[in-house]
Amino acid sequence: MKLFVYGSLLNPDSAGRALKRRPGPEQLTPVTLPGYRLIWNSISRIHSATAGEIDASFLNLAAAPGVSAPGCLLDIDADELARLCQREKGYVAREIDCLTATGEVVAALAFIDERPPPSRLPPVLAAYLAKIEAGLALLPPDFAVAWRAALPPPQALIDGDYYFVDGAQRDNT
Repeated sequence: MKLFVYGSLLNPDSAGRALKRRPGPEQLTPVTLPGYRLIWNSISRIHSATAGEIDASFLNLAAAPGVSAPGCLLDIDADELARLCQREKGYVAREIDCLTATGEVVAALAFIDERPPPSRLPPVLAAYLAKIEAGLALLPPDFAVAWRAALPPPQALIDGDYYFVDGAQRDNT
């Protein structure tokens, strides 16, 4: 099955911890997801080296007619999907249709957090952004440029390493 990845799963090292294999950049096919945009409204409890235990904002997809979210397709199997579901706590795997550069429609799954966000969003982790940037550095430059252009600015950043408080989530991240 195909998975639409748009955040830290763009980084082969990050994805590899849940997949139990390190996908090469050639296994990530750039696509777009019509009718969606990137947004910072998936909230997870983390432990930050600089701020202690706090909530943090992570990337999510939100319906947005007339725009498209950039991401990549990655082939996964049922066992990998099960581990990713533990990793992506708060998200639901939804069926979506992506578009390739040639206009081909490809069915895939995408993790989307459908929980209502808090009225005030918590900060974003600079280390999370750095993890994504490390993955983007391995992908085609035009994809990285389009992804950065689609990324809304984070409301606030926190420096320092972090880990998820939830054990299953932490073990697969």
